Amino acid sequence: MTLRDRTRATLLAAALALPLPALAQVQAPNTPAGAGAPAISMDEARRIANENGMVRIEEISLDDGKWEIEGRDAAGAEIEIDLRATDGTVIKMERDRPAAAGVRP
Repeated sequence: MTLRDRTRATLLAAALALPLPALAQVQAPNTPAGAGAPAISMDEARRIANENGMVRIEEISLDDGKWEIEGRDAAGAEIEIDLRATDGTVIKMERDRPAAAGVRP
């Protein structure tokens, strides 16, 4: 193989390799950055739950891109909070009355 043939082969290989990173950059916006790794840590999720009235956390898990947190408030009412794992936004919050509150007529 002559020097000219090797140069052509190298240039061809380089030219074929160039479109692949460009294609990856085009597809990148469709997938979240760091897919699989939440931007909000478990400690941050706990802090946000505390800021929303949860004083005792009974269960916390990461599922489908959201932190699912279950616990109780100061009155003993059950609270369920779902946080978006990418930025910590509260996407669902449910609070049940505590059993001690009784039934209102």
